[in-house]
Amino acid sequence: MALQIEDLQKEKNLLQKDFDELRKNINQTENSLNQMKANLNAVNGAIQQINKLIAMILKSETEPSVAVKSKAKKNEKV
Repeated sequence: MALQIEDLQKEKNLLQKDFDELRKNINQTENSLNQMKANLNAVNGAIQQINKLIAMILKSETEPSVAVKSKAKKNEKV
């Protein structure tokens, strides 16, 4: 049995189908990757905001408040 052009065309069609399916899967994976990167950036931003708030609380705990400072000044004058 000799190789026929129809056999080659069938094989080409199968290969084209595989190629198209792989390209579709790659596009879906790239989209998923981009979404995961966006989520990663959002979580990183939230971590930065929490770190900033923690630093503000720690700073306020180490510095006397304005109310305490003014009360201390009044006591000094008496």
